[in-house]
Amino acid sequence: MSKPMASRFVSVPLLVGVSAAVGMVLAGPESAVAQCAMCRDAVASSSSETRTAMNYAIVGLALTPYGVAAMAAWTLSPTLRAWVSRILRRLTFKRTGNDQ
Repeated sequence: MSKPMASRFVSVPLLVGVSAAVGMVLAGPESAVAQCAMCRDAVASSSSETRTAMNYAIVGLALTPYGVAAMAAWTLSPTLRAWVSRILRRLTFKRTGNDQ
């Protein structure tokens, strides 16, 4: 039996990380909770605009390590680049002779 396509090219920790990042993006900043007591107190005693800005900042700081890991994986893994290239090639539209 052959392995499923995903297990050959993508590791489980990468899938978990990407899933967590997508979940945080879809959840939005409204559901973000400050991690430390100082941030929690600052958010609790501030205006709604400041709370919104701080929640966006918290989500951004949470996603940064995943972005760095994705860039490192892209740079260091020719297998990952080939896999993404193959997927993108399947998604592109084929040109016909009538296109100008």
